Amino acid sequence: MRYYIGKILERNGDFEYDAKYLFETSDDPDKYTRNVAMEWRGGDEEDWDESHDGFWSGDTLIHDHGSTEIPRSDFMVLQKYLSVL
Repeated sequence: MRYYIGKILERNGDFEYDAKYLFETSDDPDKYTRNVAMEWRGGDEEDWDESHDGFWSGDTLIHDHGSTEIPRSDFMVLQKYLSVL
C-alpha cells in the first residue's frame, strides 16, 4: 500500500478553490485522483471536457491536480486533519 496527498482545483468564473485530501492505494494513483475529480460534485464520465482538461459540474470546472506520495508515518498524522477519501 502507498500513501498520497491528492489535490482538486475548482474554477467557478473568476474564483478558484483548491482542496487536499489523503488516500491510500496499491493501484495507479493517477486513476484514483481522476476518479475523485470526476465524482467530486457527483459527476460521471459524460462531464469530461477535453478542451478544458476537467469535469463540469454546473458552472464549475473541476480539475485533478494529481498527487504526491508521502510516508505512512505522515499519512497517519495528517489523517487527523485532512479528509481521507
